[in-house]
Amino acid sequence: MGCILDFDAKNAVLRATLEGVLTDKSLLECYATVVKYFASHPPCRGILVFSHTKFEVSSDAVRRLASGASAFPAGFMRVFVTPTDVVYGMARMFQILAEKRGPDLHVVRTLEEAYKLLQLESPEFGPVPPV
Repeated sequence: MGCILDFDAKNAVLRATLEGVLTDKSLLECYATVVKYFASHPPCRGILVFSHTKFEVSSDAVRRLASGASAFPAGFMRVFVTPTDVVYGMARMFQILAEKRGPDLHVVRTLEEAYKLLQLESPEFGPVPPV
């Protein structure tokens, strides 16, 4: 499983794309990578893309992540892109469990919906060096 980070400096948006088989372990590793990114970069909005994954994450792992601290700072919108029903359902579960953090998390089906929600016109994402 890979977690590919890229950044649109013009719009201050970090995008993490998950590829391959997504397990509890690989999801936690991607989460840790995003946390490391924010330790050395200013806060920004974010997009997490699940479009290229085989989803094998347990509901327990989703609950644990939702009950912990957010990788994204409060007040910065983040959007989960979840094209399949299974991932959409798990993302909605995460969203409901993490509601106490605020209304900054949205779940959509397509990248185009995420761009529209974040009001991105012609985003220019470039690779982020390994963190």
